[in-house]
Amino acid sequence: MSKNEKPQTKICKHCKTEIPYGAKVCPQCRKKQGMGCLVWAIIIIVALGVIGVLAGRGDDSKEVKVKEKEKTEDTNNEDNEAVGQEGEGSKEETEGEEANVEILAEYTLADGISWYTRHFIVVKNNSEETVEISTSSLAYGEDGSMVSAADASFDALGAGCTSVFYEAFETDKKIDHYETDIKASKSKYYQSVIQDLSFVQNDIEGGAIFQVTNNGSEAAEFVQGYALFFLGEQLVGYENTYFVDDDSELKPGATASQQMTTTQDYDRIEFYLDGRR
Repeated sequence: MSKNEKPQTKICKHCKTEIPYGAKVCPQCRKKQGMGCLVWAIIIIVALGVIGVLAGRGDDSKEVKVKEKEKTEDTNNEDNEAVGQEGEGSKEETEGEEANVEILAEYTLADGISWYTRHFIVVKNNSEETVEISTSSLAYGEDGSMVSAADASFDALGAGCTSVFYEAFETDKKIDHYETDIKASKSKYYQSVIQDLSFVQNDIEGGAIFQVTNNGSEAAEFVQGYALFFLGEQLVGYENTYFVDDDSELKPGATASQQMTTTQDYDRIEFYLDGRR
């Protein structure tokens, strides 16, 4: 890259995720990037005022029921310490016979350098409204001892949409299982864009080139693609990247292309999209 060429991405100083270069807020952990003390002081003052107003109004958001998938046997990958799970240890947040947010699968993948172990959660929104999802998990080793804790969130999952997000556990221990609390409620701040996005997968050696198109009438922000690489039922690798322009958007009718690869042997790829407006 030349000295005058603008970089496309940077690394979030909090969660270490690759994010668009111009992003002031990380779309993964939603923490501010490089803000000074004066700005933080202003934000705290404003936030206290907003909390005071909301406290008087009460919370009229609608809780969306969460469904727990039946637990299946763990599978391990020796090289990557990958574990495939469906609903392992997940807890329902709300009660009721009919569930609206469904956990389709869970997978674990260690990074191979003993920094992070990622817990991927594939979810489907069976409700008729856009929901925001949050999780909080405890990770346990094979001997039953607690080894780490992590949380994650998904801003806007549209009605009928399926996507994936992950928790990142900072541990060098092998994770055997989780205890996960998952909550879902009507999205307060963002609208879903996943229903407006489509993609074409062009397989190449070691991965695929994905072409993502915004078929909607409005720009989609922070459009991100996740490629999960499987060998049989085991997750052996992943890559995520953004499909956006210099404004961190995918404009109506626009198509963005990215190559996503892995060094591991695999026999199939699952691809998921995320974004918001």
